Amino acid sequence: MEAHDVSVIIPTYNAADPIEKCLKSTYNQTYSCIEIIIVDNFSDDATTTITIALGARVLQQSTNPASARNTGITHSNGRYVFFVDSDQVLSKRVVEECVTKCEKANAGMVRIPEFFLGEGFWSSCSAEWKNHYGKIEQRFGAQGKILSGEPRFFVKEDIIRVGMFDAALVWGEDYDLYQRMKKRNVKEVFCESKLYHFEPVTVKEIVNKSLRYGESIPTFVRLTKRQVFSRLIRHSLLTWRSIFSELKEKPSIFLGCTLLLYMKAFSTTSGLLASLL
Repeated sequence: MEAHDVSVIIPTYNAADPIEKCLKSTYNQTYSCIEIIIVDNFSDDATTTITIALGARVLQQSTNPASARNTGITHSNGRYVFFVDSDQVLSKRVVEECVTKCEKANAGMVRIPEFFLGEGFWSSCSAEWKNHYGKIEQRFGAQGKILSGEPRFFVKEDIIRVGMFDAALVWGEDYDLYQRMKKRNVKEVFCESKLYHFEPVTVKEIVNKSLRYGESIPTFVRLTKRQVFSRLIRHSLLTWRSIFSELKEKPSIFLGCTLLLYMKAFSTTSGLLASLL
């Protein structure tokens, strides 16, 4: 492969429903020098069958997302690595724009805006919440008092130089990597092309996700020595205020977002307490 090639790395587990859209959007890029590496946690649905049929390279291992991405890095051939989730769809020019911006600015990582989509009421409310969460990040992220999103597109050598992802982290592994890369003064640039991210459909999926995050936060704090509780709370409250100011004329969506905030806070706190007992 040529030096400017891109390796797209996608961790999967039972992702048969969204993975086809994800892969097709990856193959449909205007920038064609791409390899796709699926690191699958032994899915018991049709995930691997679909990905192999679509031409992706599949590696299987019992793993978490951080370890899966490290495996993808180790087996990749590109100069650049692009970390994509199985429930994301890429806009057509995103890879081309990331490569162009890196090469023109001599940058080592690219932050890509995400737009969240939902199917059904609760999924749509969750997507609305996530999109407002992103707006708050854009507005206040530079102040350093909230959690900021992380780049997904990197020069592979820069990631290897900082030690790659911490495989012991189940939550916040991307944030931890980003902070280590900033400490090494790796240059960051921004692109305009988007990633489209589909939210879970049911309340149970949304709540279980928050529960897992809550269980994982103490490990993150202990291993990274970074305090995130106050930033999480501040970010969530600012997001709710944004939703109130913009969606109060849509009472059903506003109420759904408010209930989701309470459910997420309760499940995250429950997971946190369970991990400490």
